[in-house]
Amino acid sequence: MLSLLLCAGGLFAAPTDRYEELTGDQDDFEANVKEWKEFRTEIPPIPNDDDWTPVAIDALPKNLHAYLDLNTLNLSDKDFVVRYWLLIRSDKGAYTATFEGTRCSAGEYIIYAWGYRKRTPPLRRVKQPRWRPLNGQRNGNYRQELARDILCAGETPRRKYQIQQAVKGLYEAHNPFNNWVNDD
Repeated sequence: MLSLLLCAGGLFAAPTDRYEELTGDQDDFEANVKEWKEFRTEIPPIPNDDDWTPVAIDALPKNLHAYLDLNTLNLSDKDFVVRYWLLIRSDKGAYTATFEGTRCSAGEYIIYAWGYRKRTPPLRRVKQPRWRPLNGQRNGNYRQELARDILCAGETPRRKYQIQQAVKGLYEAHNPFNNWVNDD
C-alpha cells in the first residue's frame, strides 16, 4: 500500500522548471514574435557613371558585370533591409540599373525602381513591388550570390562598412556571439 502511494505521488511531482515553480504555469512557452513590417522607402536618384563600384559575381555570364553604388547603400535599422542601386552591364554597353532591397533574414529581394539615364524620365518606379525569394531564380543566380557574399552574414545584414569592405574583397569574420555578455 505504501509503495502504491509513493508511485501515485510521482504522478503529481513538483515542477522541475524554476519558471513553472514561480508561476505555476506548466504550459508550453510561446514566444512573443513581432510581425515584420517594411518601412517606407525613399528612392535615391540614379547614380552617376563615376559612382559605380565593380562587384565580383561569379554567377553572371562572362560578358556581364555587376556594380553597386556604395554612396546610396543603406541598411535600415527599422526593418533591417539593405537597399542599394545595382547595375548589370554587358561588354557591349547595354545595362540594367535597379534600386533593390535584400532582406537577409527571409532570403528575399525586392525591386523598387528601374533606372535608365538616357530615358525620360530616367527613373521608373515599380507600381507594386513585391518580395521574391533569392533562391527562386534559375542558374546564374547573381542576387543570391550578392546577398550571400556581400550583403549578408547568414541571416543578418552586414553593416555598411562591412559591405563596402566585402565589395573590395575584404571580409570581416562574423561572430554571432560577439554581443553576448556572460553575467553568470
